[in-house]
Amino acid sequence: MYAATYFDAQKFLHVRCSAHIHFASLTARIAEWLIAIDAPLGRRVLVDLRQLHSVDRPIDGSAEYVQMQRKLSCEFPSASKLALLAPRPEVFVLARIFEQSAQDHLPTEIDVFRDDADALEFLGFAAEEVDEFVNSLGEGRELS
Repeated sequence: MYAATYFDAQKFLHVRCSAHIHFASLTARIAEWLIAIDAPLGRRVLVDLRQLHSVDRPIDGSAEYVQMQRKLSCEFPSASKLALLAPRPEVFVLARIFEQSAQDHLPTEIDVFRDDADALEFLGFAAEEVDEFVNSLGEGRELS
């Protein structure tokens, strides 16, 4: 399962994954969300993988995401930065696979983090904890 909230004032997309996801399905939804929010220049994205328990087809999903983003980048500007928050070792490895797949194909600056504060700092936000930070932003636009 996953949920996405976009905060217009901060140009910030927060994607929270939990339980079990199909990676290709998630990446297709991220692409839809980018279109739905009109892909503003300079937006920053945090994919929060702290509650993720299992993933289907992670290798294929990464490749599909990269191909999809390459196609979309012709019409929609890429995010300026993407932080993947993955504190658990096995999820961290999957996130690194994604980062390696994408880094030579997308203009987005991508990095993987184990710590909330480091991920937020990478995105340009001074905060210690993701949940508190997101709550401090007020009501965002839920993307379905």
